[in-house]
Formats: sequence, C-alpha cells, structure tokens
Amino acid sequence: MRTIIHKLTPSLFQSEVAIDLQDTPLPARTSGREGSKGGMGIAATGRFLMLPGQIVSLLVLVVPLIVALYMSFTDWSPTRGSLFDAQFVGFENYSELLIWDTRFLYAVIRTILISTVCLSLEFMLGLGLAVLFLREFRGKSILFSAFLSPMMILPVVVGYTFWMLFQSNGPINQTIAFLFGSEATIEWFRSAPFALLAVVVTEVWHWTPLFFLILLSGLNAVPENPIRAAVILGANPRQVFWRVILPMLKPVIIVAFIIRSMEIIKLFDEVFMLTRGGPGSSTETISLYIYKLAFNDFQLAYGAAAAFIVLVGSLLLVHLMLRPMRKQLLEVHR
Repeated sequence: MRTIIHKLTPSLFQSEVAIDLQDTPLPARTSGREGSKGGMGIAATGRFLMLPGQIVSLLVLVVPLIVALYMSFTDWSPTRGSLFDAQFVGFENYSELLIWDTRFLYAVIRTILISTVCLSLEFMLGLGLAVLFLREFRGKSILFSAFLSPMMILPVVVGYTFWMLFQSNGPINQTIAFLFGSEATIEWFRSAPFALLAVVVTEVWHWTPLFFLILLSGLNAVPENPIRAAVILGANPRQVFWRVILPMLKPVIIVAFIIRSMEIIKLFDEVFMLTRGGPGSSTETISLYIYKLAFNDFQLAYGAAAAFIVLVGSLLLVHLMLRPMRKQLLEVHR
C-alpha cells in the first residue's frame, strides 16, 4: 500500500512524495487503562525525582528570604538574644533608611553614579572592540582570547591586583613619574576623586569583555539583506552602521545592560579590596554599606531592610529597562 502526500504551497501543488508504509511496523496497540496507568506511573516517578531538588531550593532560597524579610520588620541584633523574642517595629527600619539615613542615600546615589559611568565606558569600549573583530587580521584568535581573559578572573583577585598597581610606589605612579616627573605622581587612595577613578578603571577593565562578547555575538547575527539593501540605495558605511545595524542590535544591547546592571549594583569585591569605602565613605557602595551594617555594627535587621529596598529598586530598574522589548520577548509565535 502506498500513500501519496502532497506538499501544499500558496500557489500550487508541488511534486508528489511517495512514502512506502508497507514495510513500516505499526506500533502495538495498548488499552486505554494500561496507557493511563503507565502515564500516571511516569508522572509520579518524575515528581518523586524532582522532590529532593525542590526541598533543597526551598531550604536554601525561600526560607532564608522569608526569615530575612521578617527580620527587617524587627529591631533584632545578635547581641539581643533570639530573633523570635525581638520587638516587631513594622516599617520603622524602612522609614529611617529612606528619610533619615543620609549615609544610605549617599551610598545609593554613589552606586548609581559609578554604575552609570562604568556601564557607559564598558558599552563604548565593548562596541568598538566588537566592530574591530568583525574584520580579519593577523592574530585575531589570540587577541580574542586575551580580551576575554579579564572576565574569567575572580573579582577579589582583580581588586587586589589593582590595589597593588595603584599604590604610591606602584607601577602606575612609576610610569607617571617616568613620563612627567616625580611631582606628578598621585596618591590614589587619599583623595575621593582619584579613589573613585581607581574603582571605575578596575571595574571597566574587568567587565568590558562581557559587553564585547555579547555585542560581537549580536553583530555576527545581524542579517545581511538589510545591509545590502542600504548599500544599494547609496548609504555609506557610517549610515549603514548607525541607521541599519545599531537599531537591529537594540535587543542585544538592552540584554547586555540588564545583565551588567544586575551585577554592578552588587559591586562589593573590588571596592572592598581597593579602598574599603574610603577615604571616609567617599567610595562606599550600597553593598559595602550593608556589609558594614550587618557584620561590623551587628545591625542585621536594619541591614536586611536596606537589602530589601535595594532588591525592590533593582526589580523596578530591570522592569523599566525591559519595557522597550517586553512585547517582543513575550510575544507568542504561532
């Protein structure tokens, strides 16, 4: 027995495709009761195998989150006994942080400023490197690996390395003294502007490769037909890049900024190794401030409230950044 299957197109029937079903063994029929029993058994086995992972996730993620949320509404401190004996103060911690705690507000503003400067520089440098690596040149594969290597280094190691580089008698000051004289050397960690500059340089060096990798992947995925059409219509390379390629990279750029924003808001390691938040509190980020509250001052409830404020702010930030492409991501393709 032979069955003829026609492939239907919008205009005509294409060639007939013959499929020989004679030699194809038919699957054995099973009764509905047996099939339902087998399906139920497989589902029960699947749920049983998923149970340990769900229990571990519940214990590791959900339970500490609930405990920390409850803690943020109390005045508990490790020196005051049990958490369950602590006084419930409601939103007092939150109101004090948002209204009266100027150090917290300055830490938030400082973190936003550092993030804005670092993200802008990382995006521009990453985009420039990505455009450069679209061309073929000698040693491209070696340089590609070299440019990605900073991203693979632990943040603590990066912070300690740049702390040594920015020392008063370190390589950077020695280079400045060689070029401009010994009077041009800088005390990097004794002045707020230079300490902030050291933090920015460290962060940009560490995470520019991430932007470079994401943007290079996006550029390689750009379709060629719109570019060819623009060239045929008389567009020069600059117009092709700014009016054709860059708009098509918009979703990739937004994703890159979201990934880096979630990380840089938690900026801690490099600042801790470089400046410890000094001089004074001029380089103190929000993560470093919460760390000092919780583990130096033992104000765990107050620190938990600050952490949840940062969490809500981060979620709102991601929500706003996703707005330009939310419909595209959530659209159901049929």
